[in-house]
Amino acid sequence: MLSRLLTFAIIVGAGYWYYTGPYQSSRNPSYDEKLATNEENMRVCVRGKNYNSGATGVSSGDPETQCAERFNLYKGDDGHWHSYDDKRK
Repeated sequence: MLSRLLTFAIIVGAGYWYYTGPYQSSRNPSYDEKLATNEENMRVCVRGKNYNSGATGVSSGDPETQCAERFNLYKGDDGHWHSYDDKRK
């Protein structure tokens, strides 16, 4: 009986830890995490656009502008990419 209760308590404790820790941080990232994600998305997108224009010889415009429109971002005064949808906290 004691071993079942202990097992149940461990499972409940692990579930509570996961729900309050990793699960919540993945569902509600901090503003700094969002900035890092925006930077990574822009870096990959611009690199891809530059590769495509170099490989084909055809450019469809400024890759930074196209990627910013694609991800709904703008470059702030601090040099980071911010989303129009996010609010600073």
